[in-house]
Amino acid sequence: MKKYRCTICGYIYDESKENVKFSDLPEDWKCPLCGAPKNLFEEIVEDNQTVEVTKETEVITEDNDLRELSNDEIAYICSNLAKACDKQYLEEEKGLYLELFEYFKSKDINNGSINNLVEMFNNDANLLNDAFNIVNNYDDSGAKRVLTWATKTNNIINSIIKNYSVKGIEYIKNNKIWVCDICGFVFIGDVPPQVCPICKVPNFKILEVE
Repeated sequence: MKKYRCTICGYIYDESKENVKFSDLPEDWKCPLCGAPKNLFEEIVEDNQTVEVTKETEVITEDNDLRELSNDEIAYICSNLAKACDKQYLEEEKGLYLELFEYFKSKDINNGSINNLVEMFNNDANLLNDAFNIVNNYDDSGAKRVLTWATKTNNIINSIIKNYSVKGIEYIKNNKIWVCDICGFVFIGDVPPQVCPICKVPNFKILEVE
């Protein structure tokens, strides 16, 4: 019998306790704690065995000719800075960052396809791997925490988009959509988890998308 771990919240599916093989679970089965789809579970390799690494990531080096940020990226950064100011009760600075966010958000209208979104998330996953390699060299625990949250959020949103591209509107029809205001975790269902499975904040921080 095998065990499988949810890569989002850490829930362990034990075949010996559930009496159902993980491979026999329906494809639309979800993690009972965080709602992550089946494809975001990984097999637990025991007896000190290691999972084979299929892709080696090189550490990126700074280039003197850095690319210019897009309007979408600047808007995203300003939004996060506004949230940081809010937590520090810097109301004036928060308002200024929100003004910048609205300005840059209005500059780009993204009419891309679902495939474009999937490609963007795959690119983000590669960048996160590169960032992890850099941070490990400096043993920065704060940066590691942020990158861990970002990786898990990226994985679950990417999975949701892929399922939507296959099932269409039926995938979210008659379902509520929730987003954690702290880390961006997305949950599809009537009631969100009591605690965010990624950043561990109480569920009053997991807001319903109207």
